[in-house]
Amino acid sequence: MNINISGKRVLITASTEGIGRGVAEAFLREGCNVVISSRSKEKVEKAVSEMRKIGPSVWGFVSDLTDFKSLEELVNYSLKIMNGIDILVVNSGNPPKEPSYFFENTMEDWEYATKLYLLSAIKLTNLVYQHMKAQRWGRIFFLSSWTVKEPQRMFSLADITRTPLIQMAKLLSKELGEYNISANVILMGSFETEGAKRSLKRYAEKVGQPLDVIWKREVVSQIPIGRTGDLKNELGALLVFLSSDYAGYINGTSILIDGGMTRAI
Repeated sequence: MNINISGKRVLITASTEGIGRGVAEAFLREGCNVVISSRSKEKVEKAVSEMRKIGPSVWGFVSDLTDFKSLEELVNYSLKIMNGIDILVVNSGNPPKEPSYFFENTMEDWEYATKLYLLSAIKLTNLVYQHMKAQRWGRIFFLSSWTVKEPQRMFSLADITRTPLIQMAKLLSKELGEYNISANVILMGSFETEGAKRSLKRYAEKVGQPLDVIWKREVVSQIPIGRTGDLKNELGALLVFLSSDYAGYINGTSILIDGGMTRAI
C-alpha cells in the first residue's frame, strides 16, 4: 500500500507540544504543508524552529481556541500561507481546573470547557468547510478521548463537553459526504506527554499520592498491552492513513486508539 499525502495542507490546533505536536510532525514527515498553533508566541516560535529540521513547510500562528476572532485569524492565515486547507485537526489542551469532579466545577469552568472543546470545533468547521467543499475534498478530525465512552469522575469537564463531537461528526458526514469530505472523531487512549503528566500531577496532589504511583495505577496498569501509545508510529500514522484516499469510506464515526483500555463497546 502506497500512501501518498504529500503536498496536502494541514491545520492543527494546540500543536506546539504533546499530542498536537506529534500529529503535526507525522504529517510533516509525509511531505505535507502544516500550520501549527498555540496561545504562546514563545512556544509557537520554538516549535516551528525545531520542526523545520524535519521539513521546511511548517508555519506557526498564535491562537486561542476559546476566542472566535482568534480562530478566524488562524484560518485566514492558514488559507493565505498554504493557499488552502485540505485537512483540519482540532486538538485542544485541558481546562486549568481539570482534573476535577462534577460538583467542584463552577459555571465559569463549564463555560470555558464548552468553548475549548465543543464551540471551537463548531467554529473551525464553519470556517473551513466552504473551502473544502469548493475543492470537493477534505478531512476533518476531532481529537477526543476514550473517556467519552467510559466517563471518568476526575475528567468531568472534558467528558461532558467533548461527547457531542461524536454526534457532530455523524451529522457532518451526512452534510458533507457528497463533496468527498469526511469527519471523524479520534478517541485517544493514554500517550506519555508533558500535558498528561501535568494533569495527573494535579490529581496526585489532590489525593496525596506520588505521581509515579498514580501514573502506574491509573494509566499503565489499565492498558491491556501494558504501555502507553506511540505518538508518531501509532496516532500520527492513523491520521496519515485516514487522510489518504484509501480511507475516504471511513466517515462520521469514532475510532478508538487506546490499546484496549476502555471496557465500553
